[in-house]
Amino acid sequence: MKREERKDLNKLCLKIRRSEKYQKWRARVLKRDLKYMAQEINLKSLQVHHITPFREILLKHNIKSVEDAEKCRELWIVKNGATLTQGEHRILSLIERCRYHTTGFFEAIDKLLLEHLNREIKRQKK
Repeated sequence: MKREERKDLNKLCLKIRRSEKYQKWRARVLKRDLKYMAQEINLKSLQVHHITPFREILLKHNIKSVEDAEKCRELWIVKNGATLTQGEHRILSLIERCRYHTTGFFEAIDKLLLEHLNREIKRQKK
């Protein structure tokens, strides 16, 4: 992807994340996950993460506008969202950026992190 295309995609991502539909999706994911999280977590530090990367979905469906995004079912699937702390989200996002440069290793780390997150959710349900 060329530099100008990346800039355009970044602008589009920001517009979508500011949309009402995105905010509603985010709220549904948070509501689902909050009941399983530790009570001492600072709510302001929580962020919602697309398990299938947000940009990957936009590119896969050739989304060019907020209107296109609102019509894309895959973007709004609650099961594709995970609530993470700010630090967890930063680490996962860095890994996702690196995955396109190194095959195999980062996919394994990504899988391990998601498995850890699922175990943590199951543990907190008990």
